[in-house]
Amino acid sequence: METQIINLVIDCLVPIITAAAGWLAGKRKRRNDFLKNMQESIDILSMENKRLIEDLTNVNREVVALRKENGELKYSVDQLCRENVQLKTEVQDLRKQITNAPA
Repeated sequence: METQIINLVIDCLVPIITAAAGWLAGKRKRRNDFLKNMQESIDILSMENKRLIEDLTNVNREVVALRKENGELKYSVDQLCRENVQLKTEVQDLRKQITNAPA
């Protein structure tokens, strides 16, 4: 009878002990998996952030270059406008000379 009780206790305790050990081991693995997943997410986000910063830097360089070009073009247009005014004045003077010239 004692053997039956010991067998019954062993039959009940062994699954409980193995279940507890499995749960504890699983808890650690789940926590490690969670941390691993979070680290992977952080790595992906940092790579994306790095790419976006590089894109932004390139766009800023382009904007600076375009502003410089725009300034140069504005200067050229202003210069051409001044020349145009001078040429108009010269044309008017020449027309006056032609109309006032003796025939």
